Amino acid sequence: MEVQIQTDNYPGETTWTLTDKCGDNGVTLEGGPYDSSNFLSSSHVCADDGRYEFQINDSYGDGICCSYGTGSYLVKFGTAVKASGGEFDSVEKTTFGTCGSTPPPPPT
Repeated sequence: MEVQIQTDNYPGETTWTLTDKCGDNGVTLEGGPYDSSNFLSSSHVCADDGRYEFQINDSYGDGICCSYGTGSYLVKFGTAVKASGGEFDSVEKTTFGTCGSTPPPPPT
């Protein structure tokens, strides 16, 4: 799993979490606040298939694009993009994946 954050002009306002929603695993990865404006940060974690919630926060409430810089975020699982954006207010959440698999029906 990879999380890319392109900071805006106020990187100290930006934080994020990637949380495993299956079981009691909790926060898998987190980042921010950042020190450098207009900087690309990339974080990686080995992650199993599952259900995850990505939450990005902007403490000022103006997101990371487009009023004060052109910040953005991208969340990838393998090569598949699971979340992306930058225009939001204080918080944006995206949930993706599933917990476990559906067992086959019992034989009749």
